[in-house]
Amino acid sequence: MDFQKPRGRGTLRRKKPPAGKALARLRYFAIQRGVPFRPHKPRRAPLAMAPATRSRLPYLTAFAAKKRSVRRSAQPRRKWRELGPRLIPKGQTYGTGGNDQPAVSGRIVSVAIDPSNARRILAASAGGGLWASRDGGGSWRPLTDEQPTLAMGALAFAPSDPRIVYAGTGEGDSLALLGVGLLRSTDRGASWTLLPYDPFLGQGFYHLVVDRADARHLWAATTVGLYESKDSGASWKRLRRPLTWDLSFDPASGELLAGCQDGLFRSTNGGSSWTSVRLPGRPAGEFQRIEVCHAPLNGKVAYVFAANDKVGRLWRRSSVGSGFARQTLPRDLDVSQAWYDWCAAVVPDDPDTILIGAVELYRGTLDATGQWEWTNLSSRETGDSIHPDQHHIAFAPGHPHTVYAANDGGLFRSPDLGGRWKSLNRGLGISEFEFLAQHPANDAWLLGGTQDNGTLRRSARGTTWHQVALGDGGDCCVNEKNPKICVHSYYSMGVELSTNAGRSWTDIGPRPGSAHVALFYPPLEMHGELIVQAGSSLFVTENRGRHWAECQIPGTSKELRVATTLATPSATEILVGTHLGNVYRLVRGPGGWGDAKLTSLATPRRGAYVSDIHVDRRRVWITYSTLGGGHVFVSSDGGASWDDVSGDLPSIPVNAVAVDPADSDIVYVGADNGVYRSTRGGGRWIEYGDGLPNAIVGDLVLHARHRRLRVGTRNRGAWEIDL
Repeated sequence: MDFQKPRGRGTLRRKKPPAGKALARLRYFAIQRGVPFRPHKPRRAPLAMAPATRSRLPYLTAFAAKKRSVRRSAQPRRKWRELGPRLIPKGQTYGTGGNDQPAVSGRIVSVAIDPSNARRILAASAGGGLWASRDGGGSWRPLTDEQPTLAMGALAFAPSDPRIVYAGTGEGDSLALLGVGLLRSTDRGASWTLLPYDPFLGQGFYHLVVDRADARHLWAATTVGLYESKDSGASWKRLRRPLTWDLSFDPASGELLAGCQDGLFRSTNGGSSWTSVRLPGRPAGEFQRIEVCHAPLNGKVAYVFAANDKVGRLWRRSSVGSGFARQTLPRDLDVSQAWYDWCAAVVPDDPDTILIGAVELYRGTLDATGQWEWTNLSSRETGDSIHPDQHHIAFAPGHPHTVYAANDGGLFRSPDLGGRWKSLNRGLGISEFEFLAQHPANDAWLLGGTQDNGTLRRSARGTTWHQVALGDGGDCCVNEKNPKICVHSYYSMGVELSTNAGRSWTDIGPRPGSAHVALFYPPLEMHGELIVQAGSSLFVTENRGRHWAECQIPGTSKELRVATTLATPSATEILVGTHLGNVYRLVRGPGGWGDAKLTSLATPRRGAYVSDIHVDRRRVWITYSTLGGGHVFVSSDGGASWDDVSGDLPSIPVNAVAVDPADSDIVYVGADNGVYRSTRGGGRWIEYGDGLPNAIVGDLVLHARHRRLRVGTRNRGAWEIDL
């Protein structure tokens, strides 16, 4: 979602990244972990380590190590408490009138409604696991917080036996948060069993289809092809090798349609053999995305919704032998992120009405003259609007006009095919925090940047957070001496400042030139009136943006060194880490930051992404998020030399570090699977506390006055624990 000018909440403008924000954010995630970034060649998923075996996949190894760590702990374990948000009352949409700020949560990629009870709903969060509601979406509870991964991609009930549910781990849509196999439930989702991992280790699911006549028979569309299982997912046969996005099965004819990277394919024998289906006017080359769907009322009618060469296309057939014909689409259809947000579904009681989702959600109806009438269902000038970036469309069994829309803002339901919408996001704790900041005295007050759901503020106890700035929430900080002064960012360079604790914001810059390079979320830091934001240069201000001093980070035209993290141990000193593992110190000059001196510190033998820097009374700590190698280093001589104190930490990304001000040998790190503590200044690490979901910890802050540790997770919100 790209808000160029937040309405009444500041004046900061953003240039949309080439190929869309979702792609830029995925690249940011890949850079952090040092994995290949090949979004247009996704046959090998980015986090699939070669060879992708159970023993060598780092995240599975880390999960096993985490369980051993729990058993090693000799002391009683404290409990983590969820801080939310379980409710974000007013979210963001592209609508301009009526109900255009519905409650939101986080990214939902799939939803399934129990065929025997429409009030029982299961939802798959991209990185926050599976969730269940027994009251039609009025309340929710998490189901899979202790599974090896919380990344989900697909979800399906068995029509012939609704006690059986399947969930594919690994989000195909993002190609980043990938999985470890298939989950199966035999009690309507109350409990889950992880099935054998191969061949889905490190891969992602797009879609699952269960045979209507046989609950043991299912097909899976994944990042590594099209698969079939005849024994409830215990074993699999690969039917096609190319990446497969979608499947549709017509039980009346037994026809399977598959939307694959190399086109549309058809099988009439359960997938034993396949034939290519001609799509008139199809351009040459691979598709960017394909969705396929039979009309439930009449399976002879089928649709193909596809994107290629930045153009959206819709084909329809009226009978099996008639072939597919090109149809018209909405003029304002945005296909820039078709690889990420793309879905379609035919209305159950009307083969001539289809819903399609991209950035926006549309309903199209074919009239008697062969003309299409399209209605935008997600962004309206009057009436209800919902969050953009659509991932899945589902209909309630037995209620053909009750539709569910899953998107980056969560889950919404309409009783009349999109005429009216109700948010079902109350209770869904699936916000994706990238950064956290806190009030030094008021422990209830927190500020956090979230993916596509803005910068959020918690100003009172409880799990309700309010959105105080739109778009993608980036890094944020609070002035320790005057906490009413705080700063936050969006994606790319630029800072907004508030003097009233986040109730209103003012754009204060900086505005680098076109040659400047920065991360999708540039690091931002604050110390009193000192504010610094950095990319290939550091921009520093002491007067709230009236003047910015720039200091170039050493590099070459072929190899820029880009800042990944900052620390401000004093008002005259800045430490910066880069994506290549460099660490620098910038010291204010006698005449100000314009003549500041930049020196290079020693580099721990890692050309890797520096994810965090922390300076305590005696030492400097740095962490790395690149897969492999050491992840926690400490220097006792100001950065002249470093010791690797990773010790027995699992070899997965470490994203944040905090040191207990009461005892500098007690250190906490936030990793891709939780929080670890050392009481010896590193080396020996134990998973800290009970009850924290097995989620990626993106940021970590320690509240010294109230002795609490807070974490912001990717897709499971914020949590805290008493120290």
